[in-house]
Amino acid sequence: MLLTRDPRISVVAEAADEREAVNRVAECRPDVVLLEAGLTELVQELDRAVPNPPATVVYGIEAMAPERLADLVRGNVRGVVHRDAANDDVVHAVHAVVDDGGFASPELTTCLLQAVRAGCTPPGVDHRFRDLLTERENGVLSLLCQGLSNRAIATALCVTEKTVKFHVSNVLAKSGVSTRAQLIAAMGSFTTPHGHSIGARGA
Repeated sequence: MLLTRDPRISVVAEAADEREAVNRVAECRPDVVLLEAGLTELVQELDRAVPNPPATVVYGIEAMAPERLADLVRGNVRGVVHRDAANDDVVHAVHAVVDDGGFASPELTTCLLQAVRAGCTPPGVDHRFRDLLTERENGVLSLLCQGLSNRAIATALCVTEKTVKFHVSNVLAKSGVSTRAQLIAAMGSFTTPHGHSIGARGA
């Protein structure tokens, strides 16, 4: 019901169990699959059963081992939504996955940072990529790593959401990862070339 209220989202199918979910995804080929936290095993099943599986948003996460969360992010999960997040965050996550690659609730960034410290983050991110960023892109990166949505970043920087999406795309391209969640997980806490400390809210 929450998703159907958004005119930009079309709910093309629902499923009552794991087997039906795989069949419905294969039949309807949606852009995004929304899974409850207890059904994360379906991510691997969809990868095996469906060619070019759709991106997945997992919602309702309360507690999860950092290693498990890192595994999801390394897989086809592009959005993770905390159990206590506002309902609108589910909608924002769906849009973010379609529009610019990923979404992570601020409440989950601490867990992502723990995955970093445990050595469970996606490989291949060289923090020196920050030297390739413009001053504006570094500002966007700082806010992105705090878990802010595109809309919140646009408000903070007094620019349009379209401009933020452009900068986020550039940051992801220069970092070598494909999603915001992967970038947050990989970066942890560090200092930008301009001396600004970057970290996750609540960390």
